[in-house]
Amino acid sequence: MNIEGIFKSVAIKRSIVFSAASIACAVLLALSALVKFSVPGSPVPATLQTFALLALSGVLGRYYALQMVGWYVLLGILGAPFFAEGAGWQHLIGATGGYIWGFFLAAWVVSVLSQRTNNLRERVFVYMVAALALYIPGLLQLKAVTGDDWTGTLQMGLYPFVFVDMFKALLAASGVCLTSRLFK
Repeated sequence: MNIEGIFKSVAIKRSIVFSAASIACAVLLALSALVKFSVPGSPVPATLQTFALLALSGVLGRYYALQMVGWYVLLGILGAPFFAEGAGWQHLIGATGGYIWGFFLAAWVVSVLSQRTNNLRERVFVYMVAALALYIPGLLQLKAVTGDDWTGTLQMGLYPFVFVDMFKALLAASGVCLTSRLFK
């Protein structure tokens, strides 16, 4: 086998390993939804998903982080109890569905922007931006589904969660940064 063939073989094997890892990470993301707490006055539960999503996206990298979210959504639609409120497509169009769609945006932000730095402070900033990115589709869909005004929507879908999510982003960025240094 020539050198070009060796590189193609290694790239294919790496792709298979990371694709399998993205499926395993989708399951871990789903398991993080099992740790949930009801928030009084909100249809949106508090979960560990923001932490898991950010950390796993940082580990997997660009294409595989998006693939992980794709597997998570697909398996949840097909009936695996992956979403915080259960399984099925109805959860993607319900009050919490926008946050699930926001997983794609957050995974993209982390996997693209955090790869450009090894500086912990910059990574924490990127992870926090990604956590906030979840709120864009989340709040838009929550408002549309509930029909509430923006004040009510923010009280249901942002204020009870944002500070804890910033802490989760800090922990996820720190954990990924630490583990990446250990494996270098």
